[in-house]
Amino acid sequence: MSSNPAPCFSFLEGTALFSYPVARELFGASASQMTVNEERNIYMKKMIFAVLTITLLLNTAGCTKSSTEEKTDIRGQITKVLTDENKAVTGIMVEGKVESDTVHDKAMVRMNKGTKITARDTGEKLSANDLKEGIKVEVVFDGPILESYPVQANAKSVKVIEESLQE
Repeated sequence: MSSNPAPCFSFLEGTALFSYPVARELFGASASQMTVNEERNIYMKKMIFAVLTITLLLNTAGCTKSSTEEKTDIRGQITKVLTDENKAVTGIMVEGKVESDTVHDKAMVRMNKGTKITARDTGEKLSANDLKEGIKVEVVFDGPILESYPVQANAKSVKVIEESLQE
C-alpha cells in the first residue's frame, strides 16, 4: 500500500487536521495495517469533534444575557406613599396588572439611599419626595423578595412613567 493519501483527501495532506503519520502513531497501526477507510474514519471523527466543539462554544456565547437591560418587576400606579416620622418617603405601594414583561401586580416597595428614581422619558433624576399617589411607575427590585401578598421588596430603581392628572 502506498503512503499517499486517498485522492479525495489529498488537499489535506500536510495540514494539522489530517496527518497520516500522527493517526498511525495514535492508533498504533503501521503503514501496512491501516487502510484508507480507517484513515478516513479517523479524519471524520476529528471533523465531527471540531464541529461539535465550535457549535457548543457558539451556543454558550449566544446564551449570555445582556446585563444592560433590567427586568421590570412591577408597573402600576402608586396607591400609597409611606413616610417616616420626619415625613421622608421610605416606600410606596404600587398596584398594576401582570403584563408580559412584569412579574407582580401589587407590591410594597421600600426605598433607600441607593434607589435610583428617574423620569423614564427624560432620564431626569428625581427625589423620593417627588413620588405621589396616582403617579404611574415602573419598579425594578433589588435583593430578596418577600413572597407575601402583596410582595415586599427593596427598589433598585423607580422610573416615573406618567404624572397624575389629578393634583
